[in-house]
Amino acid sequence: MDRLEAMQVFCAVVEVGGFSKAAQRLGISTSSVTNQVAALEKHFGVRLLQRTTRSMSLTAEGLQCHAQARQVLAGMAALESGLQQAAERPSGSLRVDMPSSISRNMVAPALPRFIAAYPDISLRLTVSDRLIDMVEEGVDVMLRIGAPQDSALVARSLFAMDYLCCASPDFIARHGMPRSPQELDQFACLHFLYPKSRQVRPWLFQDEDDGGIQAHTPPATVAFDHIESMLAAAQAGCGIVQALSVSVLQPLREGSLVPVLQPFRTRGPDVWALFHPRQLRAAKVQVFVEFLAQVFREQA
Repeated sequence: MDRLEAMQVFCAVVEVGGFSKAAQRLGISTSSVTNQVAALEKHFGVRLLQRTTRSMSLTAEGLQCHAQARQVLAGMAALESGLQQAAERPSGSLRVDMPSSISRNMVAPALPRFIAAYPDISLRLTVSDRLIDMVEEGVDVMLRIGAPQDSALVARSLFAMDYLCCASPDFIARHGMPRSPQELDQFACLHFLYPKSRQVRPWLFQDEDDGGIQAHTPPATVAFDHIESMLAAAQAGCGIVQALSVSVLQPLREGSLVPVLQPFRTRGPDVWALFHPRQLRAAKVQVFVEFLAQVFREQA
């Protein structure tokens, strides 16, 4: 027995004054109404209605049940209305987790227009690159670089990145421009170290002849496990770097870095927005993911 449904049927019987009238109101059979009320009486172990062929009246327990059932049904109606409204109107707290390069270069500069458009959403942004349990840590939307590993999450690709080689204008003026990946061996190069393995990330290039991907990792002058520090060193003229486009868009626009080996640039991983299936209809999640998609479209 669905107790909530049974209480709804019982209240309808009391309010319209009969089983057949309640059946008409609810769009069900009279026998179904009779069975629901009987099941409710059996569940509580009391008689709720005194019935004869000509009349029906509430017992003392029936009066108490009717009063409290109406409160329960009203509370449920208010809850459903509130949740439906939340699903339709973007509002409430929204927790977002993303890598630092994406936060600093792409999302944070665009936030003023999101805040202006959705003043009822309270954003809580955290910055990390580690894998997290979204449910356990209360995260609504997570941005990650690379193909999603958790098939239980809804994933939307936002941005296709490239691997770009860059150097400062001063470095190029002093040392010249390499013409092929192999010539990088003659230049000072700055490398990125994977924080956990402490291994140097390989450099990847698109082959001019067949369009395939080739790896050529030049000797490292300096290696960093922090992308912002590596880029700051490149901007200061320490050497050539290879980094994902999301990390170097701003320095390239400002002119503190210039592209190197452009014909050999190659496709990198995508940026993905991840969220739990239960958030699929949440308005606050929908509008934020669409905002992210717009931001990345503009950058592309």
